[in-house]
Amino acid sequence: MDHLNGKQGGALSRRTFLAGAGTVAGMAALAGIAGCAPSAPSGGKAEDGKPSGSYAFAKKQADVADGEQLSTDVLVVGGGGAGLCAALSAAENGAQVILAEKLSQLGGATMLSGGAIPVVGTRQQVEAGVQDSTFAMATDILRPTNYTVRPDLVHTVAENAKDLIEWTERMGVVWNLDERGRFGQTARRMHIAEGTGEGLVAKLIEHMGAQDAITQMLSFEIEGLVLDDSDAVAGAYGTHDGKACTITAKNVVLATSGFANNPDMIARYCPETAEAVKVVAMGATGEGIEWAEELGVELQCMGAYQGHAFRGVDSNTTAGHQALATNGAIIVNSNGERFVNEYGGYSDLSPHVLAQPGHIGYLCFTDAQAEKSKEFPERQAAGFVVTGATAPELADALGIEPAALERTFEAYRQGIEKGEDDFNRSRLPESFDGPYHAMKITGEIRHTQGGMPTDVAGHVVRPDESLIPGLYAAGGCTEGFSCRAGSVYSSGNGLIQALLFGMIAGRNAALEEKGSAQVAVWEAPSTVG
Repeated sequence: MDHLNGKQGGALSRRTFLAGAGTVAGMAALAGIAGCAPSAPSGGKAEDGKPSGSYAFAKKQADVADGEQLSTDVLVVGGGGAGLCAALSAAENGAQVILAEKLSQLGGATMLSGGAIPVVGTRQQVEAGVQDSTFAMATDILRPTNYTVRPDLVHTVAENAKDLIEWTERMGVVWNLDERGRFGQTARRMHIAEGTGEGLVAKLIEHMGAQDAITQMLSFEIEGLVLDDSDAVAGAYGTHDGKACTITAKNVVLATSGFANNPDMIARYCPETAEAVKVVAMGATGEGIEWAEELGVELQCMGAYQGHAFRGVDSNTTAGHQALATNGAIIVNSNGERFVNEYGGYSDLSPHVLAQPGHIGYLCFTDAQAEKSKEFPERQAAGFVVTGATAPELADALGIEPAALERTFEAYRQGIEKGEDDFNRSRLPESFDGPYHAMKITGEIRHTQGGMPTDVAGHVVRPDESLIPGLYAAGGCTEGFSCRAGSVYSSGNGLIQALLFGMIAGRNAALEEKGSAQVAVWEAPSTVG
């Protein structure tokens, strides 16, 4: 994978990258960095685009002389999936690594994930006879965004995900082609780690424990970055087990996650999710994003996030109720009114539910949908399902005006007869006759999808397309590619972004001398004919 190191020149393999933002190709590919609405940096910038003024989080080396002083080749800040991959990749490429995690355990958002990522061209796909292409995968990610996110990031993921799978397999991770379906994609390409997110993290941690080159420092509250006299990033400082500690490093990788567990940042960037149930990493508090912003970075896609519309209110668990909606269930609010086409993604539907009175909806369905739900018998036995023989009976049980719910159900039945309802839904059941069932749902937020922009080699990039020397980033603290703002999300986007760019950023942080790196640019394959 020499083509991912961001250095100038060299023969390239099946994926082509150019180095140097000054080229026409470089300028075109990096134009997407300014494609999402930026936020003004908290620190000032001089005319050359570099940071100026005082910093709340960044300190010069001379100002952090107190406490323990450590030194390493590569410092990785954050111990989720991105940080684990960055540390492993850096060590594999000859670096001494310190992995600093503010919590007392590793895993981050990856630990909470389903452990599923989209990948093309794997042994698993070949054995299953799946016909697929990297173009199809990239298009499946870009299409829901109306092609507004950066294609260089998306194509880099599509073209290199197979390398990630094989790399982690060498560490003991077992990947299986997911049998549950296509997850809105045009081919079966979702690969799920054995043991889901927990199993994936366990294998990475186990492999890391055997690496003498990696020092793990848990309960390390990093407070900011250290700058040298040229304003290059030279390390980080904070408190480790309650004592002041500074780590200087040749290069630093930020893998500090997003901001889904920071109420102030959520209120600023994703206010529609303020009342969502948080199913997020405890450490996703956004400080790494703020550090980068202070150094002159323009944050990108900060309003983007992954939601989930099917949080069971009574069960207080994430439920697999999307299958009910896909097979013909509808969602009404407490006034008995429908408000959305329910045939949509679990993330896309989340803000629609949260916008209703009380931030709740009622998922209403019949026996025909219940028969296709593996969870229904368990949910019914636990008392989480309300049932009525008719719409008025169901409405009485839910506390909804009976006449309103009857009108809503009748309008839906008329839509079924016509083949398309008032919400332009054409994926309809054969009928919608009682008895009826309902479950109360609300929306979740899983993780945010905005942050600092990087090039395809993990370098952090300023608006003038200059790099911040010594600084790399990966995962939830970086610019995502699910959408510019809102809840559009393709399954696996967050995890593949974290793992793959963690691997890439760690490798380049190990191999590149500070100040020598140039912007790495993805170049579209040339066409023939």
